[in-house]
Parts: sequence; structure tokens; C-alpha cells
Amino acid sequence: MAALGMAAAASAALAAPAHAGTSGCNNLVCIKINGSGLRVESVRASLTYNSRFFGHFHIYGGGLDVNTKPARSWGYPDSYTLNVQRDLPNRSLVCVEGWSHVNGRFDLMGRACGEIKA
Repeated sequence: MAALGMAAAASAALAAPAHAGTSGCNNLVCIKINGSGLRVESVRASLTYNSRFFGHFHIYGGGLDVNTKPARSWGYPDSYTLNVQRDLPNRSLVCVEGWSHVNGRFDLMGRACGEIKA
């Protein structure tokens, strides 16, 4: 059942070609991919207006796999920027997830993605 929920959330996530200014949000989580074509300069994880949670961001895809640590309180306009400064594989899907940590549980707060295309 949880796998079905994750699949539904993944299909609802934003997917757009990466270029300077590519951005989007899903639930509470936003992504901004800076770059052109296959070249990605940075990926920024942030929150939608007036939202907050205690936990971490996970940035992954195209060879990226980074968790912000330690868990902390995030609130709009807080953000985390991962400096990439390299080409990623064509058709890679780069995603940002926000994970809430409450009472020993991890809850997905949203997943926003962008596709890297030549």
C-alpha cells in the first residue's frame, strides 16, 4: 500500500527540461535546477510559501544522492543549495524530497522533480 502511495506521488511530481530558471513545487517541496542542457550548476531545495517542517531534504537522480544533515527545522523561505557544476546523463530525473521527522517516523512532505535533457 505504501508503495502505491509513493508511486502516485512520483507520478504527480513535476518533470520539466533543465535550463536556467527551471523550477516547480509538489505539496510543500520546491526544486530549482540552474543550468543549461546537460550542464547542471546547482539544485535548490526549498518550501512553498508559509510552510514548515522539522526534518531533512533528499536530493537525488542523475548520479546525485545527498541528504541534508542533521535534521532541523525548515520554514519558508529557508532553502538548501547543492552545487553540482557538471553534466548529468541525458534524460536524468533529478528530484528533491522533503522528509518530516516526528515521533521516530519519517513522512514525505512532497517530491518535486526536473528532467535533464540535451
